Amino acid sequence: MATLSERLEGYLGKNINRICGNRFHDPSANHCAHFVGHALGLTASYNCVDFKGGSKPGSNIRVHETFSHCSKVGDWNKADLTRTQLCFVTRKNAVDLAAKTMMNIPEKHIGVFHDGWVYHYSNTNDAVVKQRPADFLARFQAAYSGDQGLFFGIPDAVNLNLNITPAAQAPAQVHAFDLIGPDDRYWRAKRRGDAADFLVGREIIQPAKTFWGLYMPAGDYYGPVYKGDDYVAGLGHWAYLLEATGHCESGNRFNLFNTYDRAKFTFGFYQLAAHTPRDNLILLFRALMASPEMAAYFPELKMVNGRLCRVDAVNGATDLEFEFQNGDEIQLAHFMNYLNPNRKLIDTQEILMAARLVHWANTSAEHRRIQVQVAADILQRKMTQRYQPWFNLDGKSDIVCLIIADILHQGRGGKQLIKAALASAKPVDALSEIGKAKYPERVTALKAVIQRLQTAGKIGHKRYDAAQNAFV
Repeated sequence: MATLSERLEGYLGKNINRICGNRFHDPSANHCAHFVGHALGLTASYNCVDFKGGSKPGSNIRVHETFSHCSKVGDWNKADLTRTQLCFVTRKNAVDLAAKTMMNIPEKHIGVFHDGWVYHYSNTNDAVVKQRPADFLARFQAAYSGDQGLFFGIPDAVNLNLNITPAAQAPAQVHAFDLIGPDDRYWRAKRRGDAADFLVGREIIQPAKTFWGLYMPAGDYYGPVYKGDDYVAGLGHWAYLLEATGHCESGNRFNLFNTYDRAKFTFGFYQLAAHTPRDNLILLFRALMASPEMAAYFPELKMVNGRLCRVDAVNGATDLEFEFQNGDEIQLAHFMNYLNPNRKLIDTQEILMAARLVHWANTSAEHRRIQVQVAADILQRKMTQRYQPWFNLDGKSDIVCLIIADILHQGRGGKQLIKAALASAKPVDALSEIGKAKYPERVTALKAVIQRLQTAGKIGHKRYDAAQNAFV
């Protein structure tokens, strides 16, 4: 693979139509941010695919948005010239460094600073050129009105990669892990100071299914198990709805995870995925920030202005809750990439993240309590804000509500299928068949756990009260 120096030198003299594999090649448009994004892999929206379409990775095409996506910005005279970074030029009073904002004015430009040169797209020449920073500033001081300033920016993507050192070199207050493997594709880990190691998971590489990552094979499940009876005193009847879906998702194992599918990271007995904004795994991490153990397991995470950030003294703060448009879906790309940097590679950071969470779930009752509370909050919120308005569940049996919640949690059926099942002569039977052709094992598992809980007298005798958002 070519080095960054080789790639940047290879771009010199090239038109944007030889750099962008999508459909944005208009010679009258400004392509400076467009080039930088393709050169460094900065795909944040609004990108060339959003604008013109195409099937290749997109590049952000707006200078001020690229600036705001940086984890750290500053005046160029404070830049570390030994490192690769972004170089911006615009009117000095158009930039608010504290807020990391740049006015969306026409007179602004961007390049990639690397090895003493600024590589940028000359819209006059319709080609990539390179200049020394002083010449870069002088060029636009002459071309633009007002007094121009030069600014540096560290791309968010740089700050998501951890500098992983051996456990012996980590600070004493941090839970440091040695990663052991792979042995027959299995990874284990050992926390510094512990006598024994523990199983993390097994590699899975199945390109035909677009699977690359780690998971725990069912035959290797171990560790603490969620049981509704343990939490019913605090959660009430919701505890058993959680147990049913947890049984199907994870065998109710608190330490279960996978990193192989499009979500990039999924964790816990309720299998909370990393890709969904304001939902699922990001909510668990926000809740875990209240635990004194969080700083030991995830020392690089901090809450900044009420948002979860990856913080580094050199690179600044990267907002892990920033929402990116990915086709028709909005995703937490920074959070996903922090947990699992490379979708099609199994790397050290991905294994470390899994080891941290598995160990915490194995050893801490407080961690497990937080998992349960977050899952319960998610279920109760969705029941009252979505499922009740969609399906008029007031007065419906707990089993009907349980099956609907499970269908939508897994995503094996939509609103119209559920509405049709509810209107049938036997709603429970009809609901139970949704998704059976594609997910027969899931449907069988759900039927079995419902039967078990019903036989034990845990479910089947309450109805949903929409006014109270409770089962009575």
